[in-house]
Amino acid sequence: MEEFKPYAVLAIIVAIVILLVVDRIRTALVFFAGVILLYVSGIADTSLLLESFSNQSIITIFLLILLTAVVQDNYNLIGVLDTLFKKAQSPRKFLFRMTFSVGSVSSIMNNTPIVALMIPYVYQWSRKAKTAPSKLMIPLSFAAILGGMITPIGTSTNLVLIGFLRSAGDPLLGLSDFILPGILVLIVGVIFLSTIGTKLLPSHDDVVDDMRQNIREYLAETEIPNGSDLHGKTVAEAELRNLDGIYLVEILRNGDAIRPVNPDEKLRQGDRLFFAGDTSRVVSLVEDVEGLTWSKKDKFQLGDEIDILEVVVPYNSKLEGKTLKESEFRENYDAAVVAIHRNGERVSGKLGEIKLASGDLLLLITGKQFSRLSNQDKDLYTVSVISKRNRQPAWKRWFFGSLVLGIIAIILTGLVSLFKGLIILFTAAVVLRLINAEGIKKNLNFDLFVILGSALVLGNIFIETGAAELVAKPFIEFLKPFGTTWILIGIFALTVLFTSFITNVAAVSILFPLVFQIIHDLNLNPLPVYLTLAFAASAAFITPVSYQTNLMVYGPGNYKFKDFLRIGLPFTLIYGAVVILFMLNFYQING
Repeated sequence: MEEFKPYAVLAIIVAIVILLVVDRIRTALVFFAGVILLYVSGIADTSLLLESFSNQSIITIFLLILLTAVVQDNYNLIGVLDTLFKKAQSPRKFLFRMTFSVGSVSSIMNNTPIVALMIPYVYQWSRKAKTAPSKLMIPLSFAAILGGMITPIGTSTNLVLIGFLRSAGDPLLGLSDFILPGILVLIVGVIFLSTIGTKLLPSHDDVVDDMRQNIREYLAETEIPNGSDLHGKTVAEAELRNLDGIYLVEILRNGDAIRPVNPDEKLRQGDRLFFAGDTSRVVSLVEDVEGLTWSKKDKFQLGDEIDILEVVVPYNSKLEGKTLKESEFRENYDAAVVAIHRNGERVSGKLGEIKLASGDLLLLITGKQFSRLSNQDKDLYTVSVISKRNRQPAWKRWFFGSLVLGIIAIILTGLVSLFKGLIILFTAAVVLRLINAEGIKKNLNFDLFVILGSALVLGNIFIETGAAELVAKPFIEFLKPFGTTWILIGIFALTVLFTSFITNVAAVSILFPLVFQIIHDLNLNPLPVYLTLAFAASAAFITPVSYQTNLMVYGPGNYKFKDFLRIGLPFTLIYGAVVILFMLNFYQING
């Protein structure tokens, strides 16, 4: 039975990789199913599961996420940005300052909320400067990824790798290992994005501008004339609910907008009704519904207070895989979806039946409660409106800010561990009420917890059963004659291939056992090899699906898949060359 375990583990790993690439099932579910199979079959025991899911690296990741939320919600980061970018009049100057600033901040804060904060700011700056958002959004994401490589805490990938090293008993990677190559790739990356990169980036039209210019492709306008039989009836009684391929998004009455429209809303003569979806179907609606006519207004105009907002469905959103009807979108967000954009194009078909995917850009007509409702979770990120921060007494912000600086100084001196320092800061944030139970719940992602814990289980089992040795042997035999340099290049290339189509955490969990085996079989210096793995796992530049910040800017930039490939491929080659050359020279690797 024991001799079959490595092959069973390999089969499960291969199945996980295939399912992640196909991307039909939620990532967390795929990982957890793999772990359950290992547990039920007796390959993984209870102690390994408990040890993996309570790993210090995982708790550290969530502490960083919560502390990032504390800073974002309570400090005027937008004011800091205004100061930084005030003199950046040209797009190139703005791009340079923006990428360098985002990269620097992402080295110590979780990069997902940083990008979420920056998207509206960059979007509004591009509109004021009359620059296509597509020239700025990819650099924003890439800068956040690059900055995450400056420190061990800059990205969850680094912390997961450190978790593996801790479990395996290998030397841990620290700040001194990351900081030099991290700063180097950030500088090279910023220069590339500000020069050659701008020429490789597309210049796509803004989605909202396109909608306003071609409004009749998105909305159809009808009205209820005087003497209509619909006068006095509710929307439901008039059979204007659950229509085929279209739905009522707004009623304009005497200049006042009613949106979203409730089924018990009573219709009045003179009302102008706006329908979204497959607007060609409104022709048959007007023919079939007695008392409904085409609007006779010369000018197509929605309510004066209309909010056409862009929102992005982020990675691991609860909306992923659900239709608008299934998610009860209108009721839960006080908003109606006018259009869905995916891969740079408007998705055709019945809006209510389209399954949402991460990276989708939704155009919304919102009601008064949208801001409050959308701020209660992280299932949508608003693109075109900058979120407001909480109002807290100045002394609290000053005290907490001073404490943060003090704890960082103590951590750097080695008197307190990173983990203990984060615990102290989080406790202080709770005591000062800079974050409450609702804020903690909002920022904790259960899917991420499942993915991280499952990844550690899979990686450890991969090594313990000997499955890693089976995979590593042919890899070693092929590259060993070429020397250590080509082993590093091989590890980098293989990791980039994995991280381009599955999550970077998945790439590390699958490839760490392979790298671990190579290091110990060939008696290599572990530091440059593990660092190469870490930097390659974060080289998520070639595809939009490879990293959640790429998916976040995918819709706002109105990008197509090929846009990432066009800039990401040369960027990855330059990034890889910098990383490999640094490892060879700094660690004096010959051969």
